[in-house]
Amino acid sequence: MAAGSFSVGQRFVLNERPCRVFRVFGDGNVVVEDLGSGAFQNARVPELVDAWQKGALVLGETAGARRDSQIEEAIALAHVDAFRQSYTEEEQQQAQARLTFVERLSHLPKTAAVMIPAIKELWLEAKTWAKGHILKRMPHWVTVAGWMRRYEAAGRDIRSLVDRTEFKGSREGKLHPWIQTTVDDLVSTRYLTTERPTIKSIHKDLKGLVSTRNACHLATEQLKVPSYSYLKRKIGELAPYDVYRARYGKRAADIKFRVAGRNALATHALSRASMDHTRLDLFVIDEKTMLPLGRPWLTIVIDECTRYVLGFHISFEGPSNVSMSRALWHAIGIKHKNADVKCEWDAWGLMELLVVDNGLEFHSASLELAAGRFGIIIQFCPRRKPWYKGKVERFLGTLTTGLLGDLRGKTFSSFALKGDYDPAKHAVVTLQTLRRIVHIWIVDVYHQEVHSTLGMSPAEAWKEAIGRIDRYLPPSSIAAEAAFSTSTIRRLTHKGIEHDLLFYNSAELGALRVLYGSEIDVEIRTNDEDLGWIVVVAPDGVTLIKVPALDPEYAVGLTRWQHRVCKRFKRRILDDEAREISLLDARNRIAALIEQDMGRKSRRTRNRQQRFVERKQIGPTINEATPTSTVMGATARVGDVRVPSLTARRALRRRRL
Repeated sequence: MAAGSFSVGQRFVLNERPCRVFRVFGDGNVVVEDLGSGAFQNARVPELVDAWQKGALVLGETAGARRDSQIEEAIALAHVDAFRQSYTEEEQQQAQARLTFVERLSHLPKTAAVMIPAIKELWLEAKTWAKGHILKRMPHWVTVAGWMRRYEAAGRDIRSLVDRTEFKGSREGKLHPWIQTTVDDLVSTRYLTTERPTIKSIHKDLKGLVSTRNACHLATEQLKVPSYSYLKRKIGELAPYDVYRARYGKRAADIKFRVAGRNALATHALSRASMDHTRLDLFVIDEKTMLPLGRPWLTIVIDECTRYVLGFHISFEGPSNVSMSRALWHAIGIKHKNADVKCEWDAWGLMELLVVDNGLEFHSASLELAAGRFGIIIQFCPRRKPWYKGKVERFLGTLTTGLLGDLRGKTFSSFALKGDYDPAKHAVVTLQTLRRIVHIWIVDVYHQEVHSTLGMSPAEAWKEAIGRIDRYLPPSSIAAEAAFSTSTIRRLTHKGIEHDLLFYNSAELGALRVLYGSEIDVEIRTNDEDLGWIVVVAPDGVTLIKVPALDPEYAVGLTRWQHRVCKRFKRRILDDEAREISLLDARNRIAALIEQDMGRKSRRTRNRQQRFVERKQIGPTINEATPTSTVMGATARVGDVRVPSLTARRALRRRRL
């Protein structure tokens, strides 16, 4: 169009945007449609003329041509950018060399007589190839003609001249479809199973299936068995996570392919602590008989900010409310000066957050009660994901390699590593000595060595961090003991308080009855680790009274597990002999039988027995002078105690049945 006017349908470009006149009014006003967005706007013809004079408005075909050239230029630039970003330098140089042949020879007829001399002349032109030939040899004229066709078909895009090696070769498998289907079935139904067969065994199965199939077909239709490498390559094409999950399970796959990130950050000392249990890889022996008792349990509490150990507990008491309470109370309480260690152990105070796993002992009411009273937040790790408390897990590994690795009586992670070494035979460390050894190692070794993550020792990190915060203790030791206990309601009378066949009374309880009544219901707090006392909460809800057991010789230091064993033994004696015996006598009978039978029981039995006898005996026991048991008719005598013989007990069981 040589000229244009602002009439209906007139196209123009205004401020680089394509527009047209949609409607014209007689007073010089027009409605302009933006062809790019479809929007309408009112305009006056004088304003459009003024824009035309300034060069912001272009009328007619010139606008379309200008816009098309801009689009083509943008497309060409996009092709260049994609070419530079998508290919290596060598691939770019090869495409540039081919483009030289295409542009220099595109005007010639596509015949051998014309193309061959022209290609040879260009190939020998030293000025063009000053840096040498990137192409290996002079291209054939048919190859150059193909480059020209590809270049024009792609809209003169240089990327069409790059080698497309990924499209070379056959696109379809060379193996018979039956072979491919059979291989897929074997991989999915045999290899991807929890039995985890080897690729070699799968290849043998494939040979058998192919042989069976060939037996029913003509010689011209016989199939060839794929190679071992083909089968291995097919399995290698599968997603590694899916393969590992099918063969080892989801949890193992999640652990192997997890992404190590940054866990919750402990900003200051005592802001975040972790607790965990582990069974130590070490056999300990009995102090008296020198017989191996088994492997004790360690419960540890560690500060995640400084890696400083806050407290621990070692015993044959497995993961339970008792071991958890003892370790946590040791972590919170003040550490007394110990002659075994040279360095200070300044670990005390309430932590803000305690990270634990999902063990039943951590879901106990006593832990929730203690946490609620002292403001400790309990955080449970996701199920079967121990790396959420990786710092305490890593410490347990350091303890195993740094301390237990050189001790006699250590165990090994596998039977193959154990060899001929018998840890029970070589055990020389007692439980009490082990506690002292672990105490020394924590305070004088682990706390003093430079930690690779901290860049300083845990003791230095703790001293630097703890000075910036205020530490808090429970209001009193009685309050702390009450917090790590179980709450229940019992009746207070002149006899005191009865709980679990044990009686507790004191002068303070008498004064309490004077104030609130001769018989009242009170809340008591009991600690499973020591039945020698209870804490009574006065009716005012504030006053706490620590009340001892009326039979301290039996109850002091006794755990609830030991008490249950005594009660079972008492019921059994009552059934067998039909007479009353005291709980103290029952406990001493059990201790005597255990001491006598220690030498011939299995390790697992000795481990359970040690849980009962490991605490310090209170008062005289039968262990000091116990003659060898002798069979006397239907009963056997152990010291001054008559117990039914094995024959009598068997007869009694038959009568009950």
